[in-house]
Amino acid sequence: MADIRVWAFSASVTALVLLPQAVIAQAMLPQVARAVRAEDNLGYQAIQNQDWATAERELLAGLQKNPSNVFRQLNLAWVYAQTGRKSEAAAIYEQVLKSDGNRMAALPSREGMPVKVLAERGLSLLDK
Repeated sequence: MADIRVWAFSASVTALVLLPQAVIAQAMLPQVARAVRAEDNLGYQAIQNQDWATAERELLAGLQKNPSNVFRQLNLAWVYAQTGRKSEAAAIYEQVLKSDGNRMAALPSREGMPVKVLAERGLSLLDK
């Protein structure tokens, strides 16, 4: 019986210690999300402006922080394709096609498109 009380006390103390951290982390999520969106926006805006060097720099920096970000991967593949580095673009598109999952990307038209469809389209454009 004493073991049960000790465990219950221990679990309560752990919950009290972790709860404030969870609340702080949850409160920070919007700030982190805004920072990530702003960071992604720099790369996207550079693509819109056909500033390929800035786009590449921003996308590579973002991928260093989160190598599995499929949206940055697709944008980097596009930058490589636009700057004549078709083999590098193809390698990224192939990587996206082999990856697990098939997240939806929001296009400028507000239409949703599976990332693997975008990768297939990107590959097909490289052949032209």
